[in-house]
Amino acid sequence: MTSLTPQEIVIMLEQHKKWLRNPKEGKQAVFKQVDLSGANLEGAKLQKSVFSGCRLSRAILRGANLISADLFAVDFTKADLTNALLIRADLRGAELRGARLNGANLQEADFRGGSMILAGGKTVTFGSSNLSDSDMEDVIAEKANLTGANLSGAQLTNANLAYSQLGGADLSGSHLENASLLGADMSNCNLANSNLKGADLSDSNLSGANVEGCELSSAILRGANLDGVELEEDQKIKKVEAVAPTATPISPNLKAILELHFKWVASNGGSGERADLQDMDLSNMDLSNCALSGANMRGSDLSNTNLQGSQMVMTDMSHCKLLNVNMSNTVMEGINLTRANLSKANLTGAMITAVDLKGPKGEPMGKKWPANLAATDFRGAILKNADMTEANLIDANFLGADLTGAVMKNAIIEDTKFDPQ
Repeated sequence: MTSLTPQEIVIMLEQHKKWLRNPKEGKQAVFKQVDLSGANLEGAKLQKSVFSGCRLSRAILRGANLISADLFAVDFTKADLTNALLIRADLRGAELRGARLNGANLQEADFRGGSMILAGGKTVTFGSSNLSDSDMEDVIAEKANLTGANLSGAQLTNANLAYSQLGGADLSGSHLENASLLGADMSNCNLANSNLKGADLSDSNLSGANVEGCELSSAILRGANLDGVELEEDQKIKKVEAVAPTATPISPNLKAILELHFKWVASNGGSGERADLQDMDLSNMDLSNCALSGANMRGSDLSNTNLQGSQMVMTDMSHCKLLNVNMSNTVMEGINLTRANLSKANLTGAMITAVDLKGPKGEPMGKKWPANLAATDFRGAILKNADMTEANLIDANFLGADLTGAVMKNAIIEDTKFDPQ
């Protein structure tokens, strides 16, 4: 294992930047089997770089761009990869035990095992990646290959693991609350003592999985393959409840919060109080035609809720679970829906445009605030005649969505996923 001086590292990073702009200039960053433990590479542009066999334990890589990077057998133990871009990265055999991956994008990343030939011709074989006890809340790992990976004890709350390959993976003791596992292959997976409360397991393959002591309350199991799975009696009951939810009455406490919020909206903040509904379970409720503009609903579960005709101008609904929600004809100017799951939602005629900002006295400020739909999941949603003018649609997923008559004038569609024409 070799080492580099800080000056050498900086020069390599600068050369890599030039190489990315023009392969005829600069030089690709190749750090094979280099000890970079504790290095600060925060925000570095390292797409298509090579770090195979490197030691990056406890390194700081917050917000780093590692798209399509060669990270084969890299030691990321306790590294900080918060919000890092690891799309299509080769992470075969990587050691990520205790790493922080909050908000990281791991779409189509490869975590399988593999072999490496060292100097002298010696071949070393690495097992599937070790992500045990890692912090992966809000991670996007759609279509990632995690076959046989060790994710025991991992924090995966609100993670997007839709259509990922988790066959034979160890998820024992993991936290998967409200995670999206739609269509995931979890055959022969070890889910013993894991928490899947509120998780979406629709159309997933759980054949042969170990679910002993697994928390499945309010989990969605529609269309899931449960062949060979021995569900306990309470898990069977919860499965039925998840498949056929009943309407949830609005509690007196929630009614009081909403009444104060309605006053707050009507008075432009002069009276009443802004609703703080963060991380609340609002699923299956009838909130149609409600004045919810400006409310804090971040991370809440509104699956199967009726929000038809509601006013949600500049409402924070980021990270919300909105499966099968009815948001038809809603006004959502300037709304924040980043990383929300709107799979199979009805947004017919919804207005998801920019809002004209106003001052404390209601005076126009001459500025607009666009709707934020970055990394939002609209798979299978109905968006007929929805208006998304000027919206931020970076990394949004519209696969299988009905976009008949939808308007996206001046919307930002970088890396947005649409069905092939």
